[in-house]
Amino acid sequence: MPKTARTPQNTLAAAEHRRSVWVRVGVTTALVAFALIVGIIVIATRDSSTQTAAEPTSVTETGALRAATPNVELAEGTASPKRVLTVYEDFQCPVCKNFEAAFGDTLDNLRIDGIAAIDYHPIAILDRMSSTDYSTRAANASLCVADSSIDTWLGFHSALYEQQPAEGGSGLSDEQLTDIALAAGAPDTADDCITGGHYTDWVTDSTQSVLETNINATPTVLLNGEPLDLSTPDALDAAVRAIP
Repeated sequence: MPKTARTPQNTLAAAEHRRSVWVRVGVTTALVAFALIVGIIVIATRDSSTQTAAEPTSVTETGALRAATPNVELAEGTASPKRVLTVYEDFQCPVCKNFEAAFGDTLDNLRIDGIAAIDYHPIAILDRMSSTDYSTRAANASLCVADSSIDTWLGFHSALYEQQPAEGGSGLSDEQLTDIALAAGAPDTADDCITGGHYTDWVTDSTQSVLETNINATPTVLLNGEPLDLSTPDALDAAVRAIP
């Protein structure tokens, strides 16, 4: 029996059916592609939100700023200093300012003579004592300076205590902190680091880590990890030198 010729209506219906199928395929493909793009964006956003805070290149593995001379005495058979004084401080802390005034020269002499390394931990536990989170801003500024050199940082460190603002005020501005940094010898790049709060998150994280070790007062001074009695500068010097 001969085949019946296909009518125009049948041909149009078949073409319309094929178009419908391809439209559905195209829409499905587009939706899948869109879902993939959204997924990638969500993952990227999640990853960026969980990135760790910028870490200063000047800190040790313990998060300290280490001040030591090349001739510091090492523990036998190691590359570690034989005596390490660890100082936890807050630049808004009046007692820390008094400690620096009373004991600063002794710490410098122990460091310069190669007797001990000094590990400084600037933390921010007194933000509540200023209207501008001065403790955090000052600690951030000190890390910006430390990235240039520890010697520059030591000068900045002393200057910050000499110009320590009274508690309860606004503290030094970022512009004033920058001026002190530049006067101490920090490079011009410290300006953006300070005013931009480059290490603010790191200061917050570091402070929290310190508080979790039950160190919650400043200044706190340790000698080879053990609390040290801060009676007089001479007693501090004798205790450090007594380490065999």
